[in-house]
Amino acid sequence: MSREKFYSTQLNNFIKDKNSKIIVLGAGNLDMKVFKDLNFNNVTFTNLENSTENKIDFNQNIHDLRINDGKFDYCVAHACVHHSSRPHQAILELYRVSSKGILVIEARDTLLSRIACKLNLSEEYELSAVKKNKNTGGVDNTNIPNYVYRWTEREIIKLIKSYKPEINHKITFEYGHQLKFSDSFLVKFFFKVFFFIFKKQQNLFSIFIEKDKNNLKFHNWYKK
Repeated sequence: MSREKFYSTQLNNFIKDKNSKIIVLGAGNLDMKVFKDLNFNNVTFTNLENSTENKIDFNQNIHDLRINDGKFDYCVAHACVHHSSRPHQAILELYRVSSKGILVIEARDTLLSRIACKLNLSEEYELSAVKKNKNTGGVDNTNIPNYVYRWTEREIIKLIKSYKPEINHKITFEYGHQLKFSDSFLVKFFFKVFFFIFKKQQNLFSIFIEKDKNNLKFHNWYKK
């Protein structure tokens, strides 16, 4: 499965209305292509780096958004939260400025990913991004390589419960994988079977947090 296909599938699954008002944080060419191909009509693309040549609408720091509460229906962040020096706050900022839900696609913290880092098959610190961009691409878009923050389900659940304890949230997790270190058919077949058995060891991790007021459920001890 390609990253683009996984991304497209999550958007189709969780954001049904093509006219939804959406903001995409840390946006790049892939984000623009995916939303265009899926015919979304009301999308704002932002990035910490103000890149007019990539048609970024305006620049935003993902963990300190200059946006009013609930201004957008949905907030989407694909492969950019791990570039933030405050990834937990970044997730909460996405939550704050959305009214219906947030979709985050990042990497999952797995035993397999930790082994891959030890074997130099994956990066613990994203040296490649800084090497490619020279002066940017690292933590908070500086030239310092960012730590690749990988998540678990429990970590997301605890974060959101701490931020809004009165709400009994519906949080949906999905999994996929993309293998970069080998083009071998046998290797890919092995991992396809492995991931079929151990689904949560995959390296693509989708997090959707429901926030639509019509679907929210409050704890029975909470009186509005």
